[in-house]
Amino acid sequence: MGELLDRLLSLTGVLEDWILQIGEAWWVHLVVYAFAALDGFFPTVPSESTIVSLSSLWSSSGRPSIILIGLAAWAGAFTGDNLGYLLGNKIGWERFRFLRGGKGRRAVEAAENGLRKRALVFLMTARYIPFGRTAVNLVAGAVHYPHRLFWPRSLLSTFVWAVYSCAIGAVAGAWFENNHLLAITVALVAAIVMALVVERIIAAVHRWLDRRAERRDAERRDAEADAEAGSAVETGTGVGTGSAVGTGSAVGTGSAVGAGSAVGAGPGADAEADAATTVHGEDSPA
Repeated sequence: MGELLDRLLSLTGVLEDWILQIGEAWWVHLVVYAFAALDGFFPTVPSESTIVSLSSLWSSSGRPSIILIGLAAWAGAFTGDNLGYLLGNKIGWERFRFLRGGKGRRAVEAAENGLRKRALVFLMTARYIPFGRTAVNLVAGAVHYPHRLFWPRSLLSTFVWAVYSCAIGAVAGAWFENNHLLAITVALVAAIVMALVVERIIAAVHRWLDRRAERRDAERRDAEADAEAGSAVETGTGVGTGSAVGTGSAVGTGSAVGAGSAVGAGPGADAEADAATTVHGEDSPA
């Protein structure tokens, strides 16, 4: 842990010196645009750190223009998202080694699940998760998520991200207006802490949404099972009733036949009785 902290502080010191050197250059906004674009498919580029540091420098010294920083960050992030989508669509995400294991692989799985269940929410929040922005751009292209839905959501999410990054730097830099280097340091630390907090919050929100979706799926399956069971019972009852009616008809037919036989037998018996009476009458002596 101590070694990691020393490395972060060392990198922060290098970034601070570099930011102070390029802060007044006319091409600093091009650097912001390029870093934000590359971060769309190459997550090790320090785009957010650069934006936060320059915004802090603006807050403490008035240069460079924070509006131009924000616009460059927005345009670059939107460009990077769409380049990542194009790469995923053409070559897939498997070609990128950092996405085949560890946090990268978990980010890919989260992106696939998020795009399937709630694409809008995931596209808005993925860039605040480690490797999330890169993963969701590449995966969206790889699974052929409709670009007509992808680009407007990317446009909105990159705007929110650019404003968020500039705001962190500006607020932190305002606390140390007389010390540019300290303002940049505080802004970077604040950005790291905020990133960790936001990541935890977003992860918790996604877990809650997953549990709610699972409950709804379970309720829907139970309702469908109950409906199928009720339909089966009604069908069975209808079939039994039809059989009973058919049997009754058969019985009635039998009764009719029996009655017919009885009717036929009656007249025949009377005729035979009359004939017998006549014969006996003729044979009797006078």
